[in-house]
Amino acid sequence: MVLWAFGLATTLLLVGLWGRAVTHDQATVQESARSVVNAEIASDRIYSWIEEGVGSATEVDSVTTQRVISGLRDHPEVERAVDALVGQFIGALFSADGGETTVELTDTLAPVVPLLVLGFAAFDVSVDEAVVSAALVEAESIDLETGDIATVARVVDSARALLSLIVVLSAVILVVTGSTAVWLSEDSLAMIRTLATRIVLSALSFAVLFRVASWALDPDGGGSPIARGGSILLGSNSDIFFAAAFAGAAVASGVGWVAWRRRRRGGDSLPSSEQDTDTRELVLS
Repeated sequence: MVLWAFGLATTLLLVGLWGRAVTHDQATVQESARSVVNAEIASDRIYSWIEEGVGSATEVDSVTTQRVISGLRDHPEVERAVDALVGQFIGALFSADGGETTVELTDTLAPVVPLLVLGFAAFDVSVDEAVVSAALVEAESIDLETGDIATVARVVDSARALLSLIVVLSAVILVVTGSTAVWLSEDSLAMIRTLATRIVLSALSFAVLFRVASWALDPDGGGSPIARGGSILLGSNSDIFFAAAFAGAAVASGVGWVAWRRRRRGGDSLPSSEQDTDTRELVLS
């Protein structure tokens, strides 16, 4: 029962340490959020805003405007502009104070204006570039009110607090159960080595498991946005597991060396007469 509790505490501690590392890794969390937001929220909102703004400014029918915008979605210049706006949206999600965040549109979408004019020209629709630019100037920025919603930064902070509690509790249980196991064992050094080996095996198992899970969620790198975001998280910060495995291996090796030294000293401390007697008895037998 003590060893089972020790194993459970080891699992909670390793997962808690990994989770805390992820919450502190802002680059990974932002990359994961970007893979989801870019595909499901931001891109569609940006393209819809462009479609509505250009349509209202040029008085072109909505069907033609929609076709022009759809035809430009895969253009490199348009993709760069949208990616830049997505980055600003991600920054708004990670606003720690939950205040008002401004997304600038004029400078970001300026390179898209000539492409829109050419796109309308392909449908035999003449659109003045100055009119489209003026529409962007009138809608110079978008103010995102994040004060009334739970931003990603707040969610990450809440998760970090919960994981910190898990780490502390599991570490206490790990120490208590490990000490109890050593106390109950007839060979304390052997038990310490066994417990350290368990930590090594658990850490390496989690490292492999999380890597496989990361690959399984998005094997081709082109799956659903949610799967892609989860894959990014699971594939990150595996060095935590390797560090725990290294620490456990160091303890196991150190204890093994101490045990070996004790056995060697015990053998060397026997009187020569006793050693000779043992040798003679062995030969005679």
